[in-house]
Amino acid sequence: MAGASTYMGDDDGNALVIRSEEDAWDTLEAAVSGEASLDAARLRFAGWPVWSLDAKGHDWQSTVPTRIMPPLLDVQKDINRAFAGVRYGDANLRRLRDDERDELEVVVKVEKGSSLFTADLSDQLIKITEAAIGRMNGVEALIAVLSIGLMITSPVMYKAWLNHRIKEKELQSRAELDSKNIEARIQQSQEETRRMEIMRDAMTRQPALRSVEEDVQITANRFLKATRPGDRFETKGVPVTAEEAHEIAQPEREHSKVLDIQGDFAIIGNRTDKGDGFRVTVRRQSDQLQFVADVMGDLPPNDKQAIQDAEWSKSLVTLSIEAEMLREKISRASVISAKPVK
Repeated sequence: MAGASTYMGDDDGNALVIRSEEDAWDTLEAAVSGEASLDAARLRFAGWPVWSLDAKGHDWQSTVPTRIMPPLLDVQKDINRAFAGVRYGDANLRRLRDDERDELEVVVKVEKGSSLFTADLSDQLIKITEAAIGRMNGVEALIAVLSIGLMITSPVMYKAWLNHRIKEKELQSRAELDSKNIEARIQQSQEETRRMEIMRDAMTRQPALRSVEEDVQITANRFLKATRPGDRFETKGVPVTAEEAHEIAQPEREHSKVLDIQGDFAIIGNRTDKGDGFRVTVRRQSDQLQFVADVMGDLPPNDKQAIQDAEWSKSLVTLSIEAEMLREKISRASVISAKPVK
């Protein structure tokens, strides 16, 4: 492994210590290349990962405009979703327990006399590591954890997204944008391009990481939309002016609605290729509403048995389902409880 990550023979035993972004990339490269000796159980962090935002403008002299609060809170949500995805196989925030939310809470520092925001995310990444170890082997857990940390904090990932947005906008408008200054600033080096290939390899091995990447990109877009004339944001070390931000920013996507769906259901299909859980097609008796729902591995055994019994006997089962609806269609659903029909 080419980086400066260190194996330490101290109280932590033979710990793998990630001290910098370079360490993280080098270790991730070794993991996706199949170095079986790597193990997330030995993973420790010292000085990495750190999220940063340096904002300048007439509203930013030791003050915090409220318009920046929503995207700041979205950084917390990205971490919570990443944890839920690793821990429960489902990035739905409602799966988190109160104690898990407390343990994942991010503390953002604002430097005195400036508007430099920083957040040390090492504790949060350790919690994600602990969750990953319970569900994956050592190498796969390492890939998941380091990819999440890099997606949230790395300038490499941020610059790649900005480049993508510029090209996307130019295709939509069929004209070159007035963005030559920022293009020079975000041009990726040969090394950065190679690191994006490492990340693509990681996402190929673990497709669930694409959801984390999408969440982080949505948050980055909200920071761009929070700028006002005269502002200049430097996120993850990459500066962007308000004018550039408004040119690049993507319109907000339509949000899904969270629903609680209950009733007596028939189980009309079952797929068992979903990790330690399974996926069922259900149809509600009262109105013939039909959709696909995930049955997660941590659902109590009696609840799983009630679903299987209903499928085998062609009978009904009482389900409580948490679902998301987008454009009048159920886009995602998870069974929260299942009981035999009384």
